[in-house]
Amino acid sequence: MPEDAGGSAARWGPLFGARATAWADTWEGSGGWGTPVYEYVLERAEIGPDSRVLDCGCGAGRFSRLAADRGARVAGLDASEELVAIAAERTPEGEFRAGDIEALPWGDDSFDVVTGFSAFQFADDEVRALVEARRVCRDTVAVVVPSRANESGVAAVFGPMSPLFADEALATMRRSGMFALSEPSRLDDALAAAGLAPYHDHEIECPIVFDDVGVAERAFMAAGPMQLAIGASGEATVVDAVRHALGPLARSDGRVVLPAWYRTVLARA
Repeated sequence: MPEDAGGSAARWGPLFGARATAWADTWEGSGGWGTPVYEYVLERAEIGPDSRVLDCGCGAGRFSRLAADRGARVAGLDASEELVAIAAERTPEGEFRAGDIEALPWGDDSFDVVTGFSAFQFADDEVRALVEARRVCRDTVAVVVPSRANESGVAAVFGPMSPLFADEALATMRRSGMFALSEPSRLDDALAAAGLAPYHDHEIECPIVFDDVGVAERAFMAAGPMQLAIGASGEATVVDAVRHALGPLARSDGRVVLPAWYRTVLARA
């Protein structure tokens, strides 16, 4: 295992942990964003009884809970101590740690399947994070990243708020952030450099649905990157900007629906 993490956890952990409960209730609640993608990976990676599964960037542990319900022995790692605590509450039988995906605290070949749902792109060194995933995995590494950034509802909300971020924060998020691996060639190159051989590659449409604008606002205000905007421009200004951006995404029934697609790659370790 690497002796020096040298990664992004020290930066992203406090940002995603700042409003961990709101994040867990919205993005990772019972109607959270990832159900179609989670179920797809569970099936394609054949996760079941006695599978040993590690979720990198596990957040509040919604995927880990679904895997455990299928009989898997689960572990998770996230940069946020607060989210890790929630994950541990949701799946007491699991093993959850706060740390850096660029320096995983497990030995070689510890898991059958290693997953990363919208996680590896937040690493300062995505290749190093993928190498670590390969190192601790005996079989399949599943990498899920958002695609079609230009059509994404998340981008539609964040895009107009660029002026609310400090220039340095914007530059950092382009290197290590939500859409950092969304260009197909960027992910392809990172997988190849990490020595991972994809055997399945599929794009999944996965709309993100919130019950109303209030829930959607709470969700976005809990997002890690949003804390950077709040720090630079103040909470009231950011709240107003979020409400304005969410308006066009609200449906006649009150729900807010964000178009979203996720590229799902399964690779051999």
